[in-house]
Amino acid sequence: MGKSGFGERGKGQVSAEMIVLIAAVLAVALILVAQMQETAKQGALAIKKNAQNVFGEINDTAGIASQVEKKEAGGTCTRNSQCKSNECDTYLKVCK
Repeated sequence: MGKSGFGERGKGQVSAEMIVLIAAVLAVALILVAQMQETAKQGALAIKKNAQNVFGEINDTAGIASQVEKKEAGGTCTRNSQCKSNECDTYLKVCK
């Protein structure tokens, strides 16, 4: 009699059960990879859509700000873009 049932088959042989088990593990791994790729695609689309919305809001805000009437010299301001002269004395907060 041999040492064990496995030893009698031979050292280099792989059982049919082992091949089925490896195939099943590979199949599960491939399914997980495919699902992760799909999730990544959906996430990328969501980020792109949100970025477009944010940039749209920025453009709308900038458009509104550019339509605000600029102030004459002596008018109150906090930055140059608020003055017709494009010069705001930020210490005194008045247009030059």
